[in-house]
Amino acid sequence: MVGGRVLPAVCSRAAALEASGALSTCTRALSAMALEQAPAATGPAAGTATAGARVGPSGPRPSAGRTWRSAAAAAGAAAVVGIAAAAATGALTASAEAPAPTPAASGDEAEVLAQLHAWLQSQGADVSKVQVKPSQAGPGAGLGLTATAAVSSPRSGSGWLSWLWPRGRQGAANGAAAAAAAAAAAAAPLVASFPLASAITVRTCCEDPQLGQQFSWMLDKQLLDERSAIMVFLLLERLRGERSRYAPWIRALPASFDVPIVFSDAELAELRGTTLHRATAAVGGRMRDQWARLEEPLAQVARDLGLRRPTWEDWAWAYCVFWSRGQSLPVPESGSASSALAQHSSNGPGKVNIQMLEGLVPGLDFANHRAAPGPQCWWEVVAPERGAAGASTSGTPPAAPAVRLQLHGGGAVRPGEELFISYGDKSNEELLMLYGFALPRNPHDHLMLYCPLPPQSEWDDVMHARMELLQAYALRPQFFLPHPDQVPGARPAAAKPSKAKAGSAPPPPAAPDAPVPPLVLPGEVLDALEVFVLNFQELAVRSKALQAKMEERRAARTAGAPLAAMSQHSPVLELAPLRSRLDRLSPPELKHYLAALGLRMATLTTFTRLLEIKVAELEGPDGTGPLEADEALLAGMDGGGEQQGGQGAAATSPASTDPAAQRQRRLRAAVLYRLGQKGLARAWLVRAKAELAGLLALMRDMQARVDGLERSGATAAAGAVAGAAAAAGGR
Repeated sequence: MVGGRVLPAVCSRAAALEASGALSTCTRALSAMALEQAPAATGPAAGTATAGARVGPSGPRPSAGRTWRSAAAAAGAAAVVGIAAAAATGALTASAEAPAPTPAASGDEAEVLAQLHAWLQSQGADVSKVQVKPSQAGPGAGLGLTATAAVSSPRSGSGWLSWLWPRGRQGAANGAAAAAAAAAAAAAPLVASFPLASAITVRTCCEDPQLGQQFSWMLDKQLLDERSAIMVFLLLERLRGERSRYAPWIRALPASFDVPIVFSDAELAELRGTTLHRATAAVGGRMRDQWARLEEPLAQVARDLGLRRPTWEDWAWAYCVFWSRGQSLPVPESGSASSALAQHSSNGPGKVNIQMLEGLVPGLDFANHRAAPGPQCWWEVVAPERGAAGASTSGTPPAAPAVRLQLHGGGAVRPGEELFISYGDKSNEELLMLYGFALPRNPHDHLMLYCPLPPQSEWDDVMHARMELLQAYALRPQFFLPHPDQVPGARPAAAKPSKAKAGSAPPPPAAPDAPVPPLVLPGEVLDALEVFVLNFQELAVRSKALQAKMEERRAARTAGAPLAAMSQHSPVLELAPLRSRLDRLSPPELKHYLAALGLRMATLTTFTRLLEIKVAELEGPDGTGPLEADEALLAGMDGGGEQQGGQGAAATSPASTDPAAQRQRRLRAAVLYRLGQKGLARAWLVRAKAELAGLLALMRDMQARVDGLERSGATAAAGAVAGAAAAAGGR
């Protein structure tokens, strides 16, 4: 019944390496175009080892190129909605408690921060109500934005997301919703504003008076992507020192970071067995490859500009600055991005005039992240109004596009209180990789599992069919699992007593004697797993069914009918309802369910095996030991309590450059991350094993029921035959 359903052979695939010999050759040729007028620099800016946590990009993805494509509007919508969803979480009212005292800056640091404040004002930023100061978020938080004036929002009621993206309204109601959105945007109190012109984007690179032509040429020839161009620009600006337009800002940036790509071998070993350990090796390899291609061309450019030769450390610094401080900036054609999206929602399908830029906004980049309680602030890009009919203004429209830091409705801040934003619903994996910190009991943690594949050269017809079906499902041979209690439809387990605040953390571990709730797998996970246990005939049946479904959707689209959401492709099987109906099922029904349960058993067996492998990777000899050891280690580091920095943690190193303190910070972040991974793997494994045991028991009972009914039927048939024979003999 389930024989032959096995996972394909485990075989790692070599990651494709970027190779472009033209880059080095062409950039050398460009650097030969010596910029003879370049003034000699006085040396690199002396970076202070201070930091603030950053708003980060959503994660690595291919660059869209210098030409702003039509897809930018959709990307802008997704980015703003993601920011809104993250920023709308948590409490939005002011605390009755006094803000934590701001740590005093040292003399040199105070001078650096004073120069930064003056520079931001000279660039056109409105920072009259804020100041960059040492963060109150705890050890490792570095610098942050602190309020210097009281700000409060008169608007109360629904959260930002409800008016940013109205749902369930039609016609005039939609128009009213859009008007309400614009009014809400106008009512959002301004905390600070930073001109978009001061942001460091790919346009900044191409408009540089000395190197703009070179940047444009390399981007047009695809020798650099947009992100790499910004990193190169950051590196060169750092080398320019006091000659750089951004010198006051660069001096306030961290000199070192706590992200894994700059970990020592011993520190990186604390991540053994995790997805992040492998990802760090892959990212580090790509960085080294890219630096190998850029090193000599950049050295020539530096010589032409009278700068010192750049090093690998400079490249790593620029990489870390970009990823820990960068923003995806949705720039509207007119007004605010939130109002543009609300208008789009009310007007139905159509274009959203929003352009996506990626870059760094000096000043805003010092805002720290806070998960719980929710952040007080959110930001958006606002452009000058163009006076279109029906257009509404968002407060006082700026004379040029600006990034506005605004207060949530119903919120209030007092002088001396640090201002927080949200980086989004990021897992510890993302937070540690991009920003260098992890949160205790992060509710957004997930566990990545992947189905091992043989090399493509070894694929047979069945494997090709599997991958084709997986692609048709728009799935990949890997998936991300939240805590099993957080899957829609799941029933939480009875938990141990916990001090965690409701909604601020994933469910605590289940009590040892608590019954295990039923396993509920996300539909896409079940679909992906089943692809790898279907035989060739079953794959053909699924492919044909999918093709028919897609034909129906195409016909509906042509007819203008609404399209229903695609449901999961695997059958829905719930063991408890099946068991309750067991005595009422006929033999044909029993055989049908036995076949379906056989497929499900193969799927669960595969899932359980993947989890066992994951637990062994995390906790076995090649991992970092058992979960309980990490719990004890973390308790020792925290002195029995959670550090405040876990709530509003920093992306980078604090003002202290003490190597021992840095190692301790990095170790704590690694332990928090791997502890969450081990907890997730164990939680899923417990439920998978319990579900598999329940499924096997149900199948045994079903088979016994089938056998019993068949025996009863055979006995009844034999009795009927005997009775008929006796009756015939009597005649």
